[in-house]
Amino acid sequence: MARLFVPPEGWTAGELALPQSEARHAIQVLRLGRGDRVVVFDGTGRHADAEITSVGKRGAAVRILHVKQMVRPAPGLHLIIALLKGERFDWVVQKATELGAASIRPVAATRSVVRTERNDADRKLARWRQTAVEAAKQCGHLVLPEIFAPAPPEEAFRNAPPGARGIPALQPRGLPLPEFLGKATGEVTFAIGPEGDWTGDELRAAGSEGFLPLDLGSLVLRSETAALYVLSATSHQILGGAGGLTRSP
Repeated sequence: MARLFVPPEGWTAGELALPQSEARHAIQVLRLGRGDRVVVFDGTGRHADAEITSVGKRGAAVRILHVKQMVRPAPGLHLIIALLKGERFDWVVQKATELGAASIRPVAATRSVVRTERNDADRKLARWRQTAVEAAKQCGHLVLPEIFAPAPPEEAFRNAPPGARGIPALQPRGLPLPEFLGKATGEVTFAIGPEGDWTGDELRAAGSEGFLPLDLGSLVLRSETAALYVLSATSHQILGGAGGLTRSP
């Protein structure tokens, strides 16, 4: 069944107007019409079986049939990652959403090739959030990751949720990932550096916020590969799958 996204502020009792982009997708791409059944979701776990009641040039609306609520399993998986060139960061957002990441914090590391001005950062943030919506629609996730605006690494380290914090780096060598996950309690956050790795100052800043150096093995992984590796391994070892959702009581 087709999934359509309606942000929380757009939800009202009875009937929902689809956002313009979702209405266009439903009508022009999916070829849906009046009477067709869909699932609408708001990215927080709330979702509903619905029926399309109207379609037209000005948009489309659906009638809510049955509202349900899902919750993300604990612990949440969080990703701090340096900005990457081209579409590589978009790809990380897409795959991290599919793997059930609870949050994504982009950082402008010292060795990041990419730099963002304020206006550009706002545009990219909107694109990343839309990428997450599309990924969630495709894979069936009902809870979107919280995606933050780019920030300095020190700020991201400081604002990471309480729990297990790990930072893969070429130097110094640290705990093997399975050992780190075996000791993890609470939320789990990984900080992935840029192509040239974290600087010594950044590693020290992370260490002062409780991030433990992690060893991902003898191979030197690209940043986006390392991000997906740690998320996949954590999802498998701690959550028993790709961040699946559970029904709230």
